[in-house]
Amino acid sequence: MMRLLTIAIAIQVLAFPFGSFCATGVESPELTQPLSKVEALNLAIANNGTIRQARKEVEAAAGIAIQTRAILFPKLIGRAGYSVRQDSLIEANRNRTIAPVQVDAPAIPALGLGANTFSIGGGETPKVNNQAWDADIQIVQSIYEGGRMLSAARTARLIREQAMLVYQSTVSDTLLAVANSYDDAVRGAKQVEVREQQVNFLTNYRDDTKARYEAGTVAEFDVIRQDVEVANGTAKLVEAQGDYRIAKQKLVELLGYSLPANITDNLPLRLATPLVESPYPHDLPAALAMAVDNRTEIAALEKEEHLRDEAIITAKAGAKPSVQAFAGYQLTSRVETRNAGDYLNGALAGVQMSWPIFDGLLTKGRVDEAKARRGKASEAKAETSRIIELQVRSAWSELRTAQSVVAAQTENIKKAVRALELATDRYKAGVGTQIDVLNAQTALTEARGSYVDALRDYSVARATLIRATGEDIEK
Repeated sequence: MMRLLTIAIAIQVLAFPFGSFCATGVESPELTQPLSKVEALNLAIANNGTIRQARKEVEAAAGIAIQTRAILFPKLIGRAGYSVRQDSLIEANRNRTIAPVQVDAPAIPALGLGANTFSIGGGETPKVNNQAWDADIQIVQSIYEGGRMLSAARTARLIREQAMLVYQSTVSDTLLAVANSYDDAVRGAKQVEVREQQVNFLTNYRDDTKARYEAGTVAEFDVIRQDVEVANGTAKLVEAQGDYRIAKQKLVELLGYSLPANITDNLPLRLATPLVESPYPHDLPAALAMAVDNRTEIAALEKEEHLRDEAIITAKAGAKPSVQAFAGYQLTSRVETRNAGDYLNGALAGVQMSWPIFDGLLTKGRVDEAKARRGKASEAKAETSRIIELQVRSAWSELRTAQSVVAAQTENIKKAVRALELATDRYKAGVGTQIDVLNAQTALTEARGSYVDALRDYSVARATLIRATGEDIEK
């Protein structure tokens, strides 16, 4: 299956000359080149809308993985603030001048001090800054998050892996649809050939009957009856041509091409891979074993189980402490100044911890939810495994049925050709009737049409079985 991803990249530089449809409705030279089934699958990988959307889901999952893993890395945080207050909020008596007060102190001989005079108070107005600002930048690194850090690393990896598995499943389902649509288009082309053979035979037979009627050897009824048969055969041919046109349009849509409104509905596609009875090389037990090993749906659900295990760890971390270390540099305005440009600065570092003692049973509820979703993931995986086993068994049965029908119709065509030859010879010899010839020709047409349908059913069943076992649909 990983080869599909390689093809998805390689197809971007693969210069397959499929081309686009001209807005004028004129066929471009590229459309006249044969298109094999493998080339159609490669084009679908590059251009199909469903696959292109799936690629975007992979990109989105990569973004989710980055978000999940972010807890492992340090955070660089910058912060700044500025405020202005009215002076009345700083100090009510800021304009009051305090008069100096003299105090005469007596001499203290023991201390060797004489008489002194001290002044208390001063005549200056207190200076308190009415503008405050600060700015800092810090690096914060989580040290312990209750087990969430290692779980985040595992979860990010699981998210990416699961997204790729889901993408591969989408690619495989889409390629199966393309392969079946390709077979439908080829079947439509072969049915047109069958109906053309019928109309050609009936037309020639009618012309021969007209000649015999003009010669007087047959009745007018024979001519009228064969005119009716030609008209009926032509109607069937027109229906087959319409089915073929629709089948080609469905195929082109799956290939990811938009058709201009004024282009003819009979698209000039030439499909180069015929309907063949390619053998399937494995028996049923081997096919079942391959499905268990290869199906990306099962692998994706295994990743889902692991993701749910990590979700339980994350939920339980809500009851555990959270510890971070930080370091940074800070600038702040001084308080005792009226100069906003006068500031202090310096480094800071520390450790901070938070521990929810009681969170109202929030953590318990999250753990219960995570455990329930883990159980749901296990049930989904078991159910998907059973569905895939049913898909393998059903496709295997359909393949056997189609194989038997192909064998039967192969032999039936031989008998129908011989019966038509005998009926024609008997009619020309005058010992057989016109009805015998028409019935024999109708039987041959039905046998050929059934053979084409059987080949298509076999090819579809084989492709479905390959998809069910998880192998490359191109095999």
